[in-house]
Amino acid sequence: MARFLTLRTHDKGGSVQKPLVVDCDPSVQPLGYTPVSNGETARWVAGCDVVLAIHGFNVPRPHGVGSLAALETALALPPNYRFFGVLWPGDFWIPVIDYPFEAAHAVTSGKYIAAYCNTILSGASSINFISHSLGGRVLLEAVQNLSRPAGQVCLAAGAVDDDCMVQQYLEAAQNAGRVSVLSSMSDKVLQLAYPAGDLISDTLLGDNDSPWEAALGRRGPKRGYASPPIFNLDIPTVAGPAYGSGFDCDHGDYFPPSEPENSPPADPKWGHATKFMRRVITGGGYNWD
Repeated sequence: MARFLTLRTHDKGGSVQKPLVVDCDPSVQPLGYTPVSNGETARWVAGCDVVLAIHGFNVPRPHGVGSLAALETALALPPNYRFFGVLWPGDFWIPVIDYPFEAAHAVTSGKYIAAYCNTILSGASSINFISHSLGGRVLLEAVQNLSRPAGQVCLAAGAVDDDCMVQQYLEAAQNAGRVSVLSSMSDKVLQLAYPAGDLISDTLLGDNDSPWEAALGRRGPKRGYASPPIFNLDIPTVAGPAYGSGFDCDHGDYFPPSEPENSPPADPKWGHATKFMRRVITGGGYNWD
């Protein structure tokens, strides 16, 4: 059984609803969602360290359930941690073409999550975040609107501008104990699709960032600004003495797949990403292995 914070009205597409906590067993089909009351949720997190893990763009609800439940298992967090997979409507019936419109859903989702954290999760010892892809926009909106500093914040393959934490989301960076970024120059989605989608979102839909910046999850944080400390691990694409073999992480190599693979690789790339996430979320080091 896994626990989720859902902002969805439908398995695919739909609008953003205010957060509801549900329990779901990803091994039972069809999936069922058992509501958890606000009072029970508040008691469950009281005095504990909360982790909110947010999936990215174009992830229908059942796929989010499978991937985030597998992520919780892979993280193997200590007993004092309480994990929520965050399910938000960043997808549509016709994939890809809706990307520029999903930034608005991400912003609304993040603000709703912050309000929920400020009330129902207020008794937690700390609130920490992990995100993938456009989930990074959800994360930054949430952290920017928290009434107290977030603890550990980890953005993997962030589909947000590389200067966002010294421009649009400066207050989010300042409202976090530590910000960690995983980026990869091998990310083809962020290289090819992100600039076009972001340009449409900025110029036609009123998004308030720049249409001319590269993605945070490809190049890492933009240099040359006075900013809060932000750690970036540029995942090695070639062999080197510090890391061993190259990894060449593409956009989908950070979270576990939504369904178990019939012949899983012995050493999946996402396994290295989740080890890194566990270390930073529990206050450890930044090494990649």
